Amino acid sequence: MTTFINIKELDQMVYTALKNIGYSDEDARVMTKVMMHAEIHGNNQGISKLYRPQDMGFNPKAGELIFENETAQSVVVNGNQRSGMVALSAAVDKVITKSKATKFAIGGTKNTYTSTGMLAYYASALAQEGMIGIVMAGSPEMVAPVGGKQAVFGTNAICFAIPGPADGPLVLDMATAAATLFGTISVKAAGQKLPPGVAIDKDGNPTTDPTKALQGAFLAFGGYKGAGLSLVVELLTQVLAGGAIPGGGGPEAHVGTGRKWREKSWSNTVIAIDPSLLMPLDQFKARVAEVCTHVKGSGPKVTLPGELELRRRDANLKAGGLNVANGLLDNIRKLAGTKARL
Repeated sequence: MTTFINIKELDQMVYTALKNIGYSDEDARVMTKVMMHAEIHGNNQGISKLYRPQDMGFNPKAGELIFENETAQSVVVNGNQRSGMVALSAAVDKVITKSKATKFAIGGTKNTYTSTGMLAYYASALAQEGMIGIVMAGSPEMVAPVGGKQAVFGTNAICFAIPGPADGPLVLDMATAAATLFGTISVKAAGQKLPPGVAIDKDGNPTTDPTKALQGAFLAFGGYKGAGLSLVVELLTQVLAGGAIPGGGGPEAHVGTGRKWREKSWSNTVIAIDPSLLMPLDQFKARVAEVCTHVKGSGPKVTLPGELELRRRDANLKAGGLNVANGLLDNIRKLAGTKARL
């Protein structure tokens, strides 16, 4: 069951809930913007994060962001235990500034232990500035490699945003896992089952029960190919940006356990490439638009990456509201100190 709620009302409620959890005004505003962007686009990296407030990972001892290894083209943002969304937003801002000056920039984040949310939010910001944006998100042990029953990888999402089409950049935003943590939490909140083949229980047996999946591990999409891509994201985020890495001789890892969970240092990597390094930007955008138009015209049911999210965004904005699962909405209302749904 769901309840329809006005977007502005929900936005304020999410902000208030984050403030009541303990976040500063600045951090709560950044996080609200990231989560509501996902929600409006129909992405499961939105307000479902408030279903279990402990997953927000608020740390009252968190400090100021620290910018390390900074050059004209690079920076590592030490999140100092602040929100992952706040750290990644700061990295994106830095990378945009640097790439405008040098035509290429790379940034990383570390020392945060909360979700950064929908990567398209960040990559699209790069593309809106005329850059090719690549954003990768490392995360703690949740995904078992092919043939394994122990969680090793994070859900390890990757996003590309490419300027060109008239209605906005082409955006491919995908997890390398067949299921995601907050997607599974959303399924659980709605009282539904997972599709077959996306998760295993703590004993390594296939399961469609979201509760058992959260005690076990997810699987990579596409078998060996997805697992291989997940490994690459692991190396380009957790390893390259200086976050915690899997292993360390600890006990067997499942969702919620493992070295990365213990050390609380998850990493992201942001890359901005100015197309004018290889050709004029307008020429590049025109060529991208031409290819996308051709792909769309190749069949009556062809959709481009990100197209369905744009349709959902437009429909939600036209309706002025969103349908939110009742259990989730009740939790947010309680956190915000407003009256729960009767």
